Amino acid sequence: MKKQKSSRKAPAMLAASVMALTLTAPVLAAVQGDVNADGALGIADVVMLCKYLATQGALTDASAADFNGDSVINAVDLTLIKRAVMQSAQPEQPISDAIVTAVTFSDNAVTLKNAAGTEIPADQAENVTVTNGTVVTITQPCEIDADGACENGQLCVNVDKTAYPDGQVTLNLRGLTLANSADSPIYVASIGNECVLAVKKDTVNTITDGEEYSNADGDSGAIYACDDLKLKGKGTLIVNGKCADGIVCKDDLKIWNGDIQVNAVDDGVRGKESVRIGDPNAVDGYEALKLTVKTEQGDGIKSTSTQTVNTDGTAVSEGFVRINGGTIRIESYLDGIQGEQNVEINGGDISIKTYEGASYTGSSSGGSTGGFPGFGGGSDGNSNKLDISAKGVKAVGIFDEAGTTWQSAGNITVTGGHITVDSSDDAFHCGGNMSLTGGVFHIATADDGFHSDHDVTIGTENAGTYDDVQIYVSKGYEGVEGVNIYQNSGTVYVVTTDDGYNAAGGADQSGTGGNHQWGGGFMSSNYGELWLRGGLVIVNSANGDHDGMDSNGPLNIAGGYYFCNGREPLDCGDGYSISHTGGTYATITAGNTSLGTTYTFKDQSGNAVVSFQSAGGTAGVASKNNSAAFSGTTVTGGTEILADCPYGVILGGTVSGGTQITGSASSGGMQPGGRW
Repeated sequence: MKKQKSSRKAPAMLAASVMALTLTAPVLAAVQGDVNADGALGIADVVMLCKYLATQGALTDASAADFNGDSVINAVDLTLIKRAVMQSAQPEQPISDAIVTAVTFSDNAVTLKNAAGTEIPADQAENVTVTNGTVVTITQPCEIDADGACENGQLCVNVDKTAYPDGQVTLNLRGLTLANSADSPIYVASIGNECVLAVKKDTVNTITDGEEYSNADGDSGAIYACDDLKLKGKGTLIVNGKCADGIVCKDDLKIWNGDIQVNAVDDGVRGKESVRIGDPNAVDGYEALKLTVKTEQGDGIKSTSTQTVNTDGTAVSEGFVRINGGTIRIESYLDGIQGEQNVEINGGDISIKTYEGASYTGSSSGGSTGGFPGFGGGSDGNSNKLDISAKGVKAVGIFDEAGTTWQSAGNITVTGGHITVDSSDDAFHCGGNMSLTGGVFHIATADDGFHSDHDVTIGTENAGTYDDVQIYVSKGYEGVEGVNIYQNSGTVYVVTTDDGYNAAGGADQSGTGGNHQWGGGFMSSNYGELWLRGGLVIVNSANGDHDGMDSNGPLNIAGGYYFCNGREPLDCGDGYSISHTGGTYATITAGNTSLGTTYTFKDQSGNAVVSFQSAGGTAGVASKNNSAAFSGTTVTGGTEILADCPYGVILGGTVSGGTQITGSASSGGMQPGGRW
């Protein structure tokens, strides 16, 4: 009897279901699952069905999509079709009682069984070999269940790629505790397609290596793969990298779902060509994806490949970290997430703590960061600069052979997610460009909140919104720093000990001191531009020679709302000017010691646009859109954003009381001697 289907469906699923149910009579497809009607079942059918379920395309043969024949086209059919495609891609295996489908480990031996549950002697098994009693090597594409406990065992995948160029091995972990003091307990030596570790529901699996060894690849890792590796499932996998790293893949590493817990002496999760977290084709969300990483000496998650070039001269996309969703918790000694080329975050609940976090108060010799080009502090005015790279999220980029001149890549792109960073070094740092067009950020750092050796873009130009990007920097040396900064939409609230926004460096030579250039690619001319085009920004820089908004070149205000609190609220470089062609800004020179006064920006119709708390004192205002600013207001209703920000950022609502700010806004303007 079929289970009763839930009436709660996503819109895309509902549309697909209704379409399937309108068929007036049963229709049989020529090839079940062949939704593109090309006469064969393949990956193209999977892609077409994915797009259909996401309401992004149509099916050539809708009858072929109802794989289980229940008159509903949904994620169940997609899963079944994926499975059928995967099985059809496997080379046909002989029907034999000697094909191992289950391995059970014990302290001194392993038990091998076939699909019928019959035990197979090791010397009769066709798809595995057993050496030293507890070392199991898989030699053919297959799917094998693994359970039991062993203190000195190994699961090794070594499939001949010539014989099986598209071969795949799936290891179903069903309660496996496997340790090895002299080798990687799970070792993938060779596989044509990929090795899949499927962590089965309601099971706990623990993989632990020894404290000192070198595996067959001359490296170490509790789970180590020389070819593509995928982790999935709804169970728990605990990985203890006692020698160095936890999970290592020298090719593409995919973590699609499962409760994955990694504890490592050095790096937690390391993929050479890429680390991808969250299946981009998932139709049931990322509820089953949880990744926890703790490291004693290394990075949390990293991809290490430098970019390579095909024979036709085209670049290969390698060395990137991409996160699509899931719950990710990282506590690392060094960088939380590092992409040698790029980092992309599209969703997920991500929390990162590096080194001692924002509470770090030590001083150092000036910011060498472990030998990575582009991430030293030079003569950074921040005396607390670390001698190690302990950044929250970092993208390195490509440099010349000398490691001093930036060539390309090193970009950070964030389109969504809830991201919390508590770092001793920069929270976000890249050698290329940084684009923040979505997401909610809660940042606390002993250094900069967001630093790019090139451009920083926040929000989307002409979006006209205040909640698409939400950034709260509760503690930082500088809030946002780059050669050119483009503020387009969203809301940013910054509390810093130095400049709030800093385009191309400041008077303290932060990042540009001496002969050192930011990443070798930061403009040696010290020129930069700050463009304020839209959104809401509140910056609070500490008492002293610190600016709210600082640009070494021109400072352009073309739209949006800004509250700038600093000794020089707005400052541009020698020979440049502040251009105000749109938007409204208010300034105050109080410093950020007390942020308890409520301010409100109102539009030309007198309606509240946004309210927030900042420093009290004598403020000035300048407007190009007939809006007004008030201090000491009381706000009821509205929509709260930056929920964890204690300074009450409210969109809309009803505003009462308060005093309209009528004085002229102050600025640094063009100061003799310049702000360089």
